[in-house]
Amino acid sequence: MKAFFVSDRLAFGSKIRTLRHVKKLRSLGITHVINLRDYDSQKARRFRCIWLGFKDNAKPRPRWFYGRALKFYQKAMRHPKTRVFVMCRVGKRRSASLAYFFLRASGSSGRRAGALVRRARPCAMIVRAYRESCEEYLRLRKRWQNT
Repeated sequence: MKAFFVSDRLAFGSKIRTLRHVKKLRSLGITHVINLRDYDSQKARRFRCIWLGFKDNAKPRPRWFYGRALKFYQKAMRHPKTRVFVMCRVGKRRSASLAYFFLRASGSSGRRAGALVRRARPCAMIVRAYRESCEEYLRLRKRWQNT
């Protein structure tokens, strides 16, 4: 299990498989976990957790996916000592792409968000379909907020 921080309070990485991984994340100050694996994780449940399971199929994510993820993330971030860990199987595509989404939703430009993700983990990939569906969600969200 590896964790890659894109900010002081947001990290992404690979699956939590053992109690040693739980202890490592706790030592890093992780308080909340977003599980993107296609099945639930009992180890992730040792934190405040949400399970948004999807296969890594490079297909666009539905709007509800981004809505639930953002609601969980924003609620967690209201508390100053919170640190959120986004996990998938390997920590290269799904979790990196969702970390990108959170950076974008928090006001970073697309270029800056992508650079932060790649600086944290150079082999990370922001999957095109995930990026496009997250950008579409953010455009619609902005429109909803302006009406």
